[in-house]
Amino acid sequence: MNAKQTITLRLPGARSLARRAFGAIPQRIARARISIVAPLLLLFVLLHAGCGGNRSETGVRWSAQSPPDSVRVGDIFTLRWSGSWPASAEPAHLAWPLPGDSLIVLSRDSTAVRAPGERRARDYAIRALVARPGAVRIPEAALVSRTGDTLAVAKAFRLPVGGRLAATDTALRPLAPLVSLRGFPWWAAFLAGALALAAVLAWLLLRRRRVAGVTVPLPEIPPAIEFQRGIERLESLALAEKGEMRAFAQELSWILRRYLGRRWLRPALEATRPEIVRWLPKTKLPVREQNDLADWLARTDRVKFAGETPLLGEARDLAGRAASLVKTTEEIFVREEERAREAEEQAREKAGQGGGAKTAGRARAPEKETHAAEAKGGER
Repeated sequence: MNAKQTITLRLPGARSLARRAFGAIPQRIARARISIVAPLLLLFVLLHAGCGGNRSETGVRWSAQSPPDSVRVGDIFTLRWSGSWPASAEPAHLAWPLPGDSLIVLSRDSTAVRAPGERRARDYAIRALVARPGAVRIPEAALVSRTGDTLAVAKAFRLPVGGRLAATDTALRPLAPLVSLRGFPWWAAFLAGALALAAVLAWLLLRRRRVAGVTVPLPEIPPAIEFQRGIERLESLALAEKGEMRAFAQELSWILRRYLGRRWLRPALEATRPEIVRWLPKTKLPVREQNDLADWLARTDRVKFAGETPLLGEARDLAGRAASLVKTTEEIFVREEERAREAEEQAREKAGQGGGAKTAGRARAPEKETHAAEAKGGER
């Protein structure tokens, strides 16, 4: 035998098929029937292969599970779909457009279920309600892969929606008001409201007076003592030792500005450095202390706002300079108080001396009158 052999299968031709199918019918009629029947058979095969349910060439099954026949307005119902696909296929998800504003979707859920063989299956459920009576169209639900390909599509259907009223309730009657307002005593209501408002205002006034009478004013701490307590609290925080120089400078600047504002009766906490420098000539500080305070304020501002980081010794030196400025200011303030006290005592002494002279003059006047009367009597 030869290495290569050719097998030829001879199939019967269209003419022989026509003769067998139609017997002794003439040849022209057979050809006409074949030309009609062959396209119909081909169309039937194509329709059967492409539209055989909700299946695709990839083995995907997709269908809706017993949708409700009808619902009423406000009833919550559930739309369900089930799908399965081969385990080798990519995971799929539900693609379902919202059918207008008449259907309100409450929740969406999907659950994995067991499937026979090497397949995967999921059930999809959507809980919704309809706000209008009539009929709502539930659109097609598609099973879509992650790549965006449509694997299968479930058919759309119409869902009848009934109303809440019974068939006999065709005529609606307006509800009568619960309270008739024609004979309502408005003057009595106005008087009751005015009395209630007056009672509330009186209670608030008495409560305020009671609280004001109980409140005891606290003794005011002197500025120097307040500064010393602030420095002690700052040292207990140990901000400089921790390396928090910006926080240290902010706290130290607040303590000194608080002291200067109370001692000078100026808003030093809200003032800027140039404003405080303009106040210095009126504070009776020596020129050296004025320059020292201006340099101190500039140094702390650079640490607070310019990001300058002083060393630990420099930070302690800032605290020492602040204490020295407070000490000098207190000495000046004490001297001014002593001078004011001495001037007040001198004024009182002068006032006392002037009053004594007037009293002595008044006492001498009757004596002069007595001497004058005696002299006139002797002459007579």
